[in-house]
Amino acid sequence: MSREKSYAPVASYEQLKQAEAAINGAATVADIREATRQHGAKVGYKAFCYLLTGKMTPEAMKPDEAAATAVALEESGKADEAQAIYRRILAEHPDHPLAKQAAPST
Repeated sequence: MSREKSYAPVASYEQLKQAEAAINGAATVADIREATRQHGAKVGYKAFCYLLTGKMTPEAMKPDEAAATAVALEESGKADEAQAIYRRILAEHPDHPLAKQAAPST
């Protein structure tokens, strides 16, 4: 992904993840239309378009909320899911302090 100006929508990380899941699960144009109808206004159409085109991820738009979600996953014994979130944060925010500290060194 290209490094442009950061973008932080008003939508929460959870709302962005729901929209991303709907987009990723879409198999037809009708599915995309339905995802747009359900999530577009909720997350903001600019954020929705970023997700739809793969320009940004929820972790890129809301790194702090994503990191908090990862911490909660770790605390509930879901370390693999947490590490996946940390990696997605670091892909766009390589100096994010919590993700940098929590992600294993490679």
